[in-house]
Amino acid sequence: MSCNRSSSLRDRLRSETRQCHQALDERVSRLLNSDPENYRRFLLLQWRLFTALSRYGVESLCTPLVRELQQRVHQDLVTLDEQPLPASLDLGFRPHPLAVDYVVSGSRLGAQVLKKHWFDSGLTEVDRVCAYLSAPAHTSYWREFLARSTALPAQGKEADTIVIDCITLFKFCLDYALTQPARERVLHA
Repeated sequence: MSCNRSSSLRDRLRSETRQCHQALDERVSRLLNSDPENYRRFLLLQWRLFTALSRYGVESLCTPLVRELQQRVHQDLVTLDEQPLPASLDLGFRPHPLAVDYVVSGSRLGAQVLKKHWFDSGLTEVDRVCAYLSAPAHTSYWREFLARSTALPAQGKEADTIVIDCITLFKFCLDYALTQPARERVLHA
């Protein structure tokens, strides 16, 4: 897939997922304000990803984390009287376990930044609906991913699959984020 001769899979993932990862980060940053509707959209985005991943039964190291986060965000949505529709939750493929680990464990790092912004927003919904935001960072998953991906070669069929699956997972989230209007406020965190 790539002409880039990265030294490890981790290096290649960082390079080749950068564009779609940044696009998703920019779109999510537009939700970060004191608008309850944008907070609901943010939670729905999280629910969509974790529910879609749990449906495929991918056995990654992050599988317990996916289930925990899905339960937490579902609890928040129920508290908001939101009943998300599962119809649009088909990934269309079974992602490689390491792709799931990259996206999910990496999302926990980003969640720590988002958590601070949401709690600082002054939005009353955040104070009473925060099961998802209150989830532990679970940085051990990220450290394990780093160790594994740094030890794997950047090239080859499996590496190609992992990179493609990561990009597809980011696009799955981005597609939803782009269809949800957000009050314009760009935050570069």
